Amino acid sequence: MLNRRSALFRPSDQAPGGAEEAPSYRFLELLAVSARDLLQADDLAPALDRIFGLIRSEVELDVFFHYAFDGNGLDLDAWAGITPEQVADWSHVPIGIAICGGVAESLTPMIARDIQQSDDPRLAYAKGMGLDACFCTPLLHNNVLLGTLAFGRRARASFTDAEIQFLQTLASYVTLAKHRIGVDQELRARLQERDRMLAERVTIERQMLELTRASALGSIAATVAHELNQPLSAAANYMAAIRLSPGSDARLCDLTAAAEQQLQRAGEIIRRIRRMVRQNDLVLENRSVATSIEEALNLVQAAAPRLLPPVTIEVAPEANLARFDNVQIVQVLANLLRNAGEACQRYEDAVVRVTAERQDPEEVTIRVIDNGPGVPAEQRHLLFQPGLGKGGSDTGGGLGLGLAISHHLIEGHGGRIWAEQTPGGGATFAFTIPAARQTEAAPPA
Repeated sequence: MLNRRSALFRPSDQAPGGAEEAPSYRFLELLAVSARDLLQADDLAPALDRIFGLIRSEVELDVFFHYAFDGNGLDLDAWAGITPEQVADWSHVPIGIAICGGVAESLTPMIARDIQQSDDPRLAYAKGMGLDACFCTPLLHNNVLLGTLAFGRRARASFTDAEIQFLQTLASYVTLAKHRIGVDQELRARLQERDRMLAERVTIERQMLELTRASALGSIAATVAHELNQPLSAAANYMAAIRLSPGSDARLCDLTAAAEQQLQRAGEIIRRIRRMVRQNDLVLENRSVATSIEEALNLVQAAAPRLLPPVTIEVAPEANLARFDNVQIVQVLANLLRNAGEACQRYEDAVVRVTAERQDPEEVTIRVIDNGPGVPAEQRHLLFQPGLGKGGSDTGGGLGLGLAISHHLIEGHGGRIWAEQTPGGGATFAFTIPAARQTEAAPPA
């Protein structure tokens, strides 16, 4: 016979050979309705409220508690039949405390009966609520504790075997629903994060596309201005010579003077275009060089997952802070990394290194180094002119705007960009950006 002072036992503690009541047809109906509700639920607490309302009179229940396990203790997640004061007092239950905490600790169902006649400290809370019987079970999925579910009554001091079987089966349905809802919520959160990252990527790509277009226009305008400046100046000089030559009549002098003015005007228009497109909206601030390199690497890998060989990043501690526009420098790095990947595609042992060092107190030097076919020395000075080379270790094909744009962006920072000889073969592209100002705040994350 059970000790009435404890009044607490597990279902397995019942005497063997006792007659078990078969669950009634009504219990089966209630389980079917509850399963359907739980299957469709997006939130467990409202579903438990509905189910408790459905079974309350049928099983003569007065209260229920659903505690969620947070890794350290139990947090009250759904309940009925208790006062707001009781909710506040028992909103969190440590493992091992009271019947629900004990069930969470032992991971086995527990039944308390004749609670009002018991002095077991674990039943003090249930006793204070006026309960006569309570059934509590852990919610386990693949041996992982998700929480506990308890039902209590005041009208009767015990539960029948059929009622225990019904409540235990219902708890198993709740366990599956809780796990499914948790998986669904995590999936939705990950999908939302994916959508956020995709939207952010689209925004960055659009910004970089706009920047590329503006930079390409600036590079082309600079090249056109440079290439046309000499022939325009020469034509103006020829016109001046004709105008000033002996024997020129007034009519010829007027025409040549007018032509000379138009040539000078054409030169000034080109110079104005060049100045205009160089008015970039630079956002210069102290930033982490390593972070921007990683951002450029992620950008290239997202656009062309199989393009790059293994990439190593070596940033000297004293070179990690520089003053630059992150969007523009990420674009420069992405251009150089993309060129390096294209150059190394046919090389099985291809590797790319990105280094940053402080060779000068006023600037940081960044290099993108590959072990591809390299760039002939006689072509290096042509690489940064639009249309004269694709860049990287491969100078064939393409419009050749990538390096011209990079040259334009680095110039806007007051830096330099160049190709240099690579020990052991391959191509090295280096550029400089201003060192960080020590008086400014830490770099953005």
